[in-house]
Amino acid sequence: RSDKTFLKGIGESTLTKMALRARLMKDEAQPVIHERFDFPNVSTELFFDIESDPTQDFVYLHGFWVRDPDGERFVEFTARAITPEDERRVWAESIEFVRSFDPEEVAIYYYSAYERSSYRRLRKKFPDVISEEHLEEMFGHPNFIDLYSIVTKMTDWPLGSYGIKAIAQYLGFEWRDETPSGALSIQWYNEYLNTRDEALLNRILEYNEDDCKATMVVKDYLLNRMTGG
Repeated sequence: RSDKTFLKGIGESTLTKMALRARLMKDEAQPVIHERFDFPNVSTELFFDIESDPTQDFVYLHGFWVRDPDGERFVEFTARAITPEDERRVWAESIEFVRSFDPEEVAIYYYSAYERSSYRRLRKKFPDVISEEHLEEMFGHPNFIDLYSIVTKMTDWPLGSYGIKAIAQYLGFEWRDETPSGALSIQWYNEYLNTRDEALLNRILEYNEDDCKATMVVKDYLLNRMTGG
């Protein structure tokens, strides 16, 4: 007699994926690409990551690693105080920065749906910055790409976690900080607000910059594998 409550809610496709990933981990095999994604061919790429404190519902940093014909650089918009005015200011600046590019000539990459959901919450807080229609249009553009969705739907890896740190470190990328984590970034930020120690702020910025660079590393690997490079 079959037990219909065993692994309830887990379908056959999920079990198949779990089995494949277990084999990859056991055999220490290379990641498997199941499907090709056509990355946009553009001159400018932005790799985007935010830092926020969920306990205070506050987004304090919007970071972008920019790669264009002039080279590569880090652009950040960081709140120096936990106030509605500062949160609105840095969010408005990041929106203005993104919208300063021709949407057909730039690709914007982020990792996970967190950025999108956070921007929706910010829009509800500060509706004067951008309309709901224009925000959804921005994230809905085919050149605005969630790499996590591609990783989870089109690939399998010999890893227990598909988070950005696990994937990027597997590909050889290393964060400059010895203990990189979003939770520590929040701690550093609150310590910075209390002490105004610029070393803490620099640590936060380096951590975010490395998150953005890690996103670039994952994108480049996927493009290379999917195009047979």
